[in-house]
Amino acid sequence: MAVPEKAVWKLSPHTEAKHAMLRSYLETWLAKLAGTRGIPPLTYAEGFAGPGVYEGEKPGSPVIALDVFLKQAHRLRRDQHLNVLLIEEDARRVEELRRQVAAKLAPHGGSHPKLNVTIQHADASALLSDLTEESRRDEPFFAFLDGWGGPDHIPFETARHVAQRRGGEVLVTFEASHLWRFVDDEERAEVGDRCFGSQEWRDVKNQPSNKKQKFLIDAYQKSLKRAGFEYVTSFEMILPKKSRLHLVFGTKHIEGLRVMKKAMWKVDPHQGGVFHDPRFPGQLSLDLEAQADLSHLRKVILDKLEEGPISIDSLREFALHETVYREKHAREVAQKLLREKLITSTGGANMGSGSILEMRSDDPASSAGPQQEALF
Repeated sequence: MAVPEKAVWKLSPHTEAKHAMLRSYLETWLAKLAGTRGIPPLTYAEGFAGPGVYEGEKPGSPVIALDVFLKQAHRLRRDQHLNVLLIEEDARRVEELRRQVAAKLAPHGGSHPKLNVTIQHADASALLSDLTEESRRDEPFFAFLDGWGGPDHIPFETARHVAQRRGGEVLVTFEASHLWRFVDDEERAEVGDRCFGSQEWRDVKNQPSNKKQKFLIDAYQKSLKRAGFEYVTSFEMILPKKSRLHLVFGTKHIEGLRVMKKAMWKVDPHQGGVFHDPRFPGQLSLDLEAQADLSHLRKVILDKLEEGPISIDSLREFALHETVYREKHAREVAQKLLREKLITSTGGANMGSGSILEMRSDDPASSAGPQQEALF
């Protein structure tokens, strides 16, 4: 994506969707960590903070984050505080960002005893020096790296240092198209190497055109896992002129994955992993009420059951880790398959923890057993 020349620019629908996802995640992130015994100070960082505002006085991500933190600051323990680190390279945007932050803190007397807000006039590499401070190694650290396209401007080392944090997490903007266009330009390709932490991504040039995008997204998710993030997921945004942008999330904690999946499904209640710019006729918009489309998950679950019996716990875990879906979606699909008499469950319709699911045989009576007979 082209970098705007103006200090403040118009808010796009896909950016609004990113903000909705960020707000949803941060609300739960702070609620879960604030006040918890043994949790030290928290840190929220942005490597590309921008001016903090869009045309029409619409808030940017730093102001949205501050809004969440100020509303929930009372949750922090007496000896606990929250660090907010905002990094921006453009001097004009830094000036505007300072004004926006000051305006947000003005009702609190210009500061808040529970928040330490730092604004740095620097490029995103400044985040790496902050991460290498040993005194901060124990702090939960959430980094929002919403750059212009990328992720070639986010070195692998930065991701690795976030992953070394006790509660380190990243949400990275990823636009893949320019990476395959310039893969044969050695100077640019070396920048890509620093982003991915290896040269494996360069094999994109040998992929069919319709698979290049997925290849790079998969490669970047693998690089985040090599960096130390145990759980990685992504969210796709389809923009005008058929360009595509991804948000890639990495965390070491299963609860972080659950919360981000929930935030993603709030933005896309139909598919959970794709946002279509509403400027395209007929596409989903943020305020459209849509039912979750679980047809793909249904097929995946049936395929899994064809391989043999599986517990409902393993099925829910599979959906969370290996698909765009949430744990509850796996349960919903399994219960529907049970009602349709396509599968059996040792735990009956409730499918409690430990319940074993299995495909029915050709003769339902031979596999249902006494527990299932009472259900139908």
